[in-house]
Amino acid sequence: MPLQIFEKIKPKDPIVICDIGASPCDNVPFIETLISKTNCILYGFEPNEDEFKKLKNDEKRKYYNYAIGNGEDQTLNICKAPGMTSILEPDLEYLDLFHGFKDWAEIIEKKKINTKKLDEVEFEKKVDFFKIDVQGYEHEIINFGQKKLNESLIIQIEASPEPIYKGEKPFSEISSQLEKLGFQLHMFNNINSRCFKPMTFNNNIYEGLHNLFQLDCVFIKKIKLIDEISIEELKKMAMILFYSFNSIDLVDLLIDKISKIENINYIKDYRDYIKNLKIKKIY
Repeated sequence: MPLQIFEKIKPKDPIVICDIGASPCDNVPFIETLISKTNCILYGFEPNEDEFKKLKNDEKRKYYNYAIGNGEDQTLNICKAPGMTSILEPDLEYLDLFHGFKDWAEIIEKKKINTKKLDEVEFEKKVDFFKIDVQGYEHEIINFGQKKLNESLIIQIEASPEPIYKGEKPFSEISSQLEKLGFQLHMFNNINSRCFKPMTFNNNIYEGLHNLFQLDCVFIKKIKLIDEISIEELKKMAMILFYSFNSIDLVDLLIDKISKIENINYIKDYRDYIKNLKIKKIY
């Protein structure tokens, strides 16, 4: 049924995804599901050459081995755990309060790299959906990518309430940057909490109790601005929110708008489907 519903409101053009920090060291199910269920193209950027070599180009994906940043040459700090690698140096004094990070965040190599401003990247089509996971360097990418980001619909970004890298901006500043570009925080698709040493929770160093460590945030075009976007963008936004984030209530709002604009009762089919779903809150 959901496939039939979204076949009816399928956008004319592919959904364009931009993955900044595309290392495959962590699974990204919200992108993989969207690619498998919809007509998408993805542009990915990964400066760590070893991680870049693991990425595979195909008809839907094109990867580039350079960093998005402020346009200046930088030093890439390659850490023992690839997921900790960053242009910024890990704050080991803070990270050592938690299990494992003193080892994972050890810098094993430094490489000089070029960076390119996001606003200077020439995409074939306007990007609809950004995923930004750059280990503390988000502020610079946003600062030099305001035009491209402003034109998009949804931004998924990792941020830290308390910086874990030297020079990293906290979640509050990242949120403020995106709000100024016309976005609002919609949800957390993952909340990463960690216990302070020596305590563990469920005898698992990867689980936390209350202390927020990192937040995977989903920002959407501000609700008050949705009336200003095109019917094509409404359809793309609905597809992303449904398949990537299971945001069924906001999708309902969008499909209702699409129904009224096109004077076709898509919303009835959608509501007939979701009324049988078992809804589970994330937090």
